Amino acid sequence: MEKKSTKTCEPRTTNSTTTSFGLRKISKNNTTNTVTLPRVALENCIDGRTKKFKVELVQEKGEKFIKLSPSKGDKK
Repeated sequence: MEKKSTKTCEPRTTNSTTTSFGLRKISKNNTTNTVTLPRVALENCIDGRTKKFKVELVQEKGEKFIKLSPSKGDKK
């Protein structure tokens, strides 16, 4: 019986940029909490037609943060 060789993959390093929008107040309205973002922040990351964003809670290396991504394949 032959043994299969396995390769060890090294972790990928990614270059990322973080832009701070300062401290933002959480507005509470009944059961909804809202955080507003500057218009410029959204205009720079969407193509003008996207109306929906994917919202994810990311937990890595002891950090927790919310990730917003323009939704692809948005049905109107």
